[in-house]
Order: sequence, then structure tokens, then C-alpha cells
Amino acid sequence: MKEYKIQIPINAPKEAVWKALTAFKNYPDWNSVLRLENNDSLKVGNKFNVTIKKAGDKQSNFMAIVTSKEANKSFAARQKIMGKWFFQATHHFMIEEIDKHHINFIQLWKLKGIVAALFKKQIFKELEEFKVMNKELKAYAEKQTN
Repeated sequence: MKEYKIQIPINAPKEAVWKALTAFKNYPDWNSVLRLENNDSLKVGNKFNVTIKKAGDKQSNFMAIVTSKEANKSFAARQKIMGKWFFQATHHFMIEEIDKHHINFIQLWKLKGIVAALFKKQIFKELEEFKVMNKELKAYAEKQTN
């Protein structure tokens, strides 16, 4: 299994960050990288649409399934192509509370399969774009709490 992790401190309560992260309909207001649609409730086992915007007006569209959810702490979703032996990616969104007004936001990807092994460097390079999302979430959540 290959793992890729990025994180950012955010000066906002965990509830404010959770609200921003799980209100999919508001992503266009702050998130230039990712669109999540059709599962605001994040019901475990339900599928939803994912769009990742890439450089040069390109995008990647796929379906993901919610695999876990703990309010104000984390949720995870998984995508598979032809079974986990070929490619499986589980994307974790995690909020670690530092104190009532500060959190650490973490995105962690766990990749499995032949594609992950052969194209690890390219996949990790593309995941770098999510650092932009982290900065945008930080700005949005901090603005909402001021």
C-alpha cells in the first residue's frame, strides 16, 4: 500500500471546519480543486460524484463510496477501478483538534493495486494540487469564524 499525506493548521473550531468540509453544495464558494456532489449527509455506503479540477481546465470525474464518518472528526471515501488489485484509492479527510479554536486538517490517501505501484510518482505529483484545497479551506473556515 502507498500512502500520501498533506496537512495544514487552521485557526478555527473543529465544528466550523467540519461544516465547511461537509457542505458539498458550498464547495464552489471556496474550493477550486474538488467538487463533491449528491451525498451531503455522508451516509456510509452511499455513492457520490467526485470531480477533481486539474491544470489547463482538465478534470477527472468518478464515483466514490463513503466508507467511514465520525462527525467533526473525519470521513473517508473509496474509489476502485476494476477491483482493488488494479487500483483502489481511499481518501481520508481528518480534523485533529488542538484546542477549541485550532485544528490540524489532514488529507491522507491510501493507494493499492498495480496502477498505484507503477504510477506512484505521477499520482503523488497530482495529489500535490490538494495543498491548494487545504489553503482554501483554511482561508474559508477562518473567515467564517471571524
